[in-house]
Amino acid sequence: MSPNKGPKVIKYCVITSTTAIVLIFISLIPLSKKAFYWNQCFKKTFQWIDKNEMELKNWDNPSKESIAVAVCNGAVYEPELKTK
Repeated sequence: MSPNKGPKVIKYCVITSTTAIVLIFISLIPLSKKAFYWNQCFKKTFQWIDKNEMELKNWDNPSKESIAVAVCNGAVYEPELKTK
């Protein structure tokens, strides 16, 4: 083994590891944006349910949170168009 091979291997490992870490962080950016928007949706929906929905005033917080999660996940929708 040549005496210069050790530092070259270490340099290669550092460059490869750094590149991998940077690519992982870059791939997490869209996921963190989605999480941020989902958390905002949850917070605003829960506040709206807690403040405006009179039929749910007597419900406990976990039940209201469950509805807010369903709304933000897209599980609650109105299948029929109401027209007058």
